[in-house]
Amino acid sequence: MSDFRDISVIVPVREGSSRIKQKIFLPFDDENNLLEWKVEQLKRVQEGDRIFLSSNSERVKSTARNMGVEFLPRSDYLSCGHEASFSEVITGVVKDIPTAHFAWVTVVVPLMNPIEYAEGFECYQRKVMAEGSHDSLVSVNLVKDYFWDEEAALNYRADQYHTISQDLPNWYRVTNGLYMRDKRKTLEEGYFIGNKPWMHKVGKIAGIDIDHYEDYEMAIALKQLYNKE
Repeated sequence: MSDFRDISVIVPVREGSSRIKQKIFLPFDDENNLLEWKVEQLKRVQEGDRIFLSSNSERVKSTARNMGVEFLPRSDYLSCGHEASFSEVITGVVKDIPTAHFAWVTVVVPLMNPIEYAEGFECYQRKVMAEGSHDSLVSVNLVKDYFWDEEAALNYRADQYHTISQDLPNWYRVTNGLYMRDKRKTLEEGYFIGNKPWMHKVGKIAGIDIDHYEDYEMAIALKQLYNKE
């Protein structure tokens, strides 16, 4: 395991979900629900005392204790529904971590594997902490697809001069799997991405974000590909 002691791993966990009830506790393999699956992934990258489950849930607190990671209490205001703004949630959680840098990792992106997390942490240490060439990191999928808005093509010529896919510009889709930044700037600006983030490219299945039940079914179906990696 590499030395990432200077990075706190925050796992924001909210029991309530407007689309899928108790989403974080959905079973994901024979032994683990989604939350436990994510913790097991992260323990292959970071020490347990640097992994923080942020929640107001007693069940999540029990999970943290049973799995040997830390519990970071969060107020009901920052946990229930969408009363607080997302910026308030971020700063309200980040202010309590013990390190100057953090990784924000979501439970509902289950197929980003430990190797991709470790590579992201290493890139952050090199590009942000050591070189200073970037100010944050975000996991992305490189997208070479054709996009339109309501009126016109956005990234290619949709006429007789049709742009072939290889010549499309590099667009990046944020996967919601990993965000990394320093604590001070996050508290100052209220967000976990700066003006010059490092785009940490991950595999396609690492981009599956469980928002609807069919996303969960897709993640279950694609787990066999994850297990081959």
